[in-house]
Amino acid sequence: MPYDSQGNFSRIHNWEDDRLNNIDIVTDHHDAEDDNFAEGLNIAFLRDGRIPMEGDLNMGAFKIKNVAKATYDDEAVNKEQLDEKEASIKEFINAFIPVGDVKISAAQEDHDVWMIMDGRELSRTEYADLYAVVGTTFGEGNKVTTFNIPDARGVFIRGFDNGRGMDDSGRTFGSYQEDRIQNITGTFSAVRTGMGGISSYDTPTGPFNRDSDFNARIQTGENDAAGSNYSFDVSRAVRTGTETAPKNIALNYFIKVKEA
Repeated sequence: MPYDSQGNFSRIHNWEDDRLNNIDIVTDHHDAEDDNFAEGLNIAFLRDGRIPMEGDLNMGAFKIKNVAKATYDDEAVNKEQLDEKEASIKEFINAFIPVGDVKISAAQEDHDVWMIMDGRELSRTEYADLYAVVGTTFGEGNKVTTFNIPDARGVFIRGFDNGRGMDDSGRTFGSYQEDRIQNITGTFSAVRTGMGGISSYDTPTGPFNRDSDFNARIQTGENDAAGSNYSFDVSRAVRTGTETAPKNIALNYFIKVKEA
């Protein structure tokens, strides 16, 4: 069954020519199966690639096998080449982001090789690469077969001082530190005495405030003792809350527990 330059197949017999040439047309010269076969070939793609495909290649769940390795950019690659490329990409990712690296993410669940840093226990054998990095720095687990990952829930991560002198002297890597603030100081004046009551005041500073004054008569006809009531409130100097914290947004810390 021949085909033209566009890949269109045609039947050898031309029944109209037979009629014009007074050739008897008999039933064995024609059948529907031949027509269906010709139609199927017309929608098939040619092995020599003389025309481009115009639709999807539906393999009907069958496999394309024995594909040679591609050598040029416009050739399809086979599975072996895909596997090699996947391994190369994973090797690059694992070198660029090794086990034990930490990231901040808007994700709310564990994913791929990343776990939320919630202090959980992990197997020392199943997660041997991570155990080799962190050891028991963040917890010994059951002290035999497990260890703990860091617990970063509700806390900020601070760069390890490592001898710089900005953090507490002797603080160890991975250690937890409670919240705190620098010391807040202020001044106020002592009680003054004088005839006729209080004649002058010193202005309090910092978190101190003079709330009220009073006269305390010691003895009739003698000098009066004058004083003031003071209160201490840090909110007069800084913003306050149930803990000391900078402005922040709540996200999750993740740690890479295995190679990709």
